[in-house]
Amino acid sequence: MGSIISFLGSIPVPDLNWIGQLVQGLYEWIGSYGWTVVLFTVILKLITLPIEFWQRCTTKKNAVKMEQMRPMMAKIDKAYGDNKRGAQIEKNKLMKKFGYSMFSSCLPAIVTLVVFIIMFTGLTSYTSYAIVTEYNDMVDCYHYSVVESAANQGLDVPEGLLESGSYEKGYWSEEKENQFTVYFASNIAPLASSDPAKYEAIIDGSKESVGTFVKENREGFLWVKNIWRPDTWAGVMPTYSEFTKGSLGMTGVGTAGVNQAEYEVIYEAVGEYAGGYAGSAWNGLLILPLLAAGLSLLSSFLSMKTQPAMDPSMQGSGKTLMIMMPLIMVFFVLMYTAALGVYFVSNSILSVISTLALTPIVNKIYSKKDVAIINKASYRR
Repeated sequence: MGSIISFLGSIPVPDLNWIGQLVQGLYEWIGSYGWTVVLFTVILKLITLPIEFWQRCTTKKNAVKMEQMRPMMAKIDKAYGDNKRGAQIEKNKLMKKFGYSMFSSCLPAIVTLVVFIIMFTGLTSYTSYAIVTEYNDMVDCYHYSVVESAANQGLDVPEGLLESGSYEKGYWSEEKENQFTVYFASNIAPLASSDPAKYEAIIDGSKESVGTFVKENREGFLWVKNIWRPDTWAGVMPTYSEFTKGSLGMTGVGTAGVNQAEYEVIYEAVGEYAGGYAGSAWNGLLILPLLAAGLSLLSSFLSMKTQPAMDPSMQGSGKTLMIMMPLIMVFFVLMYTAALGVYFVSNSILSVISTLALTPIVNKIYSKKDVAIINKASYRR
């Protein structure tokens, strides 16, 4: 097998952007990445709720004005016949007189896009941070376990390396890593040539401790075993190629500081002793992609049903968007992390709730103002 321990130390942990730092702060308070994403989604929804309420009010006002303009627009179409450009110019003048705003119909899509970009960049930043931090913990545990296994094979161990009794996060400091590197090079690595059986026994004897550590510390959520991998057929732990070059749901960290032989031993360890954490086991059950698509479709359907009809020319694009959004959701949830899937599902649930809650409020407010809006529009006409 040869020397399998990396002498390059831990992989440099990527810096977090400000959104990633916020996610980290919430995680330190909650202690679960899955529920952190849910809470972050709720916070974003609360921030954008006033904008959503304003948009629904504007949509209601525009709907009343559109009802008043509809007969006039029909007359314009009849008068201009095939002259579509001339008819549209007259319609634009009419909408300006009535104070009809087409921008309000675009606002929800703009807000949704901005919020998605914020969430996506934050989770992308934090995903890179999380998988590198997790791997460094695995490497530290592995190095500790190699020393522990060497002691079990009768090798003398330097004082201080195994003080904790068993590996715990944060125990393996840079000082201990340096001490380990010297110890391994002088006491364990030579066994690969002089006593291969003992060398293999030391390496194999370290696997169970690593697998147990990963099983106890891995970050899953509900049925998803690793929240930083997709809720799909993807392996729970990425292969060496996926880890270094990138794959579904993650950006490759590169090969600097990653020893392939060491990675593969850790991969085997977690596959054998971490309850299906690696190997051919699926990370999820494809539930998040299905939920994201279904809830997105429901949210779009409710929005179309509860919001009054707007410009007839935009109704077709609204139906197209209602079909396209679930497909876009499925694509992102399949291709990226389960954490992003949790965001999509949470956001869709909140959108359904806000639609059902705000619609009757807006209708009640503007049922008393409809006549005033109509009269004002008629006067300006």
